[in-house]
Amino acid sequence: MEGKKEMNTTWNLKEMKKLIPLALPVLVVNLSIVGMGAVDAIVAGRAGVTDMAAVALGSSVYLPVALFACGVLMIIGPVIANMRGKSHESRVGYMTNHGLWLALMLSLVSMPVIYVLRNVFGWISDDVAMCQMASAYMFAIMWGLPANLGFVALKSLNEGSNMTRPAMYVGLCGLLLNIPLNYIFVFGLYGFPRMGGAGCGAATAVIFYIEFLLMFLLVYLNPKHRPYRRHIVSWRRPTPSVITHLMRLGVPIGVSQLCEVMLFCAAALVLAPLGETQVASHQIAGNVGGLVFMLPLSVGLAASIRVAYHHGRKDLAGTKSAVLSSYVLVLTICLCTFGGITLFREQIVHLYNDSEMIVSTASVLLILAAAYQLPDCLQVLSVGVLRGFRDTASITVITFFSYWIVGFPVCYILARTDWIVPAMGARGIWTGFIIGLSVAAVLLLWRVRRTTRREFALMRQEGE
Repeated sequence: MEGKKEMNTTWNLKEMKKLIPLALPVLVVNLSIVGMGAVDAIVAGRAGVTDMAAVALGSSVYLPVALFACGVLMIIGPVIANMRGKSHESRVGYMTNHGLWLALMLSLVSMPVIYVLRNVFGWISDDVAMCQMASAYMFAIMWGLPANLGFVALKSLNEGSNMTRPAMYVGLCGLLLNIPLNYIFVFGLYGFPRMGGAGCGAATAVIFYIEFLLMFLLVYLNPKHRPYRRHIVSWRRPTPSVITHLMRLGVPIGVSQLCEVMLFCAAALVLAPLGETQVASHQIAGNVGGLVFMLPLSVGLAASIRVAYHHGRKDLAGTKSAVLSSYVLVLTICLCTFGGITLFREQIVHLYNDSEMIVSTASVLLILAAAYQLPDCLQVLSVGVLRGFRDTASITVITFFSYWIVGFPVCYILARTDWIVPAMGARGIWTGFIIGLSVAAVLLLWRVRRTTRREFALMRQEGE
């Protein structure tokens, strides 16, 4: 009977109905973040070309640091879900409190790094006005980082408690506020000084604090959090061993995100000398790929929560179902996005630019971007599953090897040299992306298989 039960434990609609409602609000949150970046670019562009370029340059340096810190905090959700699965709800508030302390510590480390990195722009460009504006943008947005990381910690509490809608409401509120606040700070309305592109950073910093306060109120006033909310706001000294535990699990995730972001930044620099058509076409493909990436990214986060919860309950059937259902869901998404991008690639490019050269070049890149979806979906979901099992140590090694030992050299060789084939330009970059991501997907799938075998064997032994 037990064997029959295990044989029937594949993906099922019941688990899928748990995954999708968790993933959809996360998707909206991620899209709202992308939307805020788009609003910044549009408003800064109205202030001037220099302002728009400064915002793009400043955010390209700020984002890797912020994403690393946010990546470290992403482990809090699965840890809390695992506690709930073990019926250790009494420790949820205690762990959330340590998550907030960790957010503060990461802020105190990250802010000086951002402050120092403001000085790199002089090495990148001779445009003094743009460099000064980019530096001012980073200085302004830097002050919002503690609130942003605090928001991520509280958001993780809700995600670990199977509640992703509060973050969606807060994210949409932030997106709506971003439009008027940008205009106020960029153009100096209502008595505020005109800040130009740097005003986008100030507006974002203010929104981070508004989002943190809204999320704090939603957490504090939620009846489900009432049993432990006094522990969340406790000012007791954090336990070093708990902080170390969270860092040990979270840092590999942060490094993984940093490796991927830096790969895209480095690829853009490799293309820069090849002309505006190559750069613009690559930018279009990257933008479309980034938007589509939000789908598997959201499923990966939902999968980490479901896997951690079932694993905490020692529910073998539930854990298997969560893993397999998430792969079925993400492969379905991959098939749909591949078909959509491939069929409508020219129409998509026309939304960005009508130049025949850019349409021709970018349309080819979008075919590669569509093929890129399969390994990208598999690798981001595998990271989510490993996060659910709290097996994160291998993620850093795999992603660094795949992106920087394999991916980036291949990108450079194919894009800029004739060593293997005639220089391919942007097509070489995206071919390199596919190769690097494919290596990451294979290695991470191997790690997932190894981890699930080990954990399932332990769960069987404990169930006997």
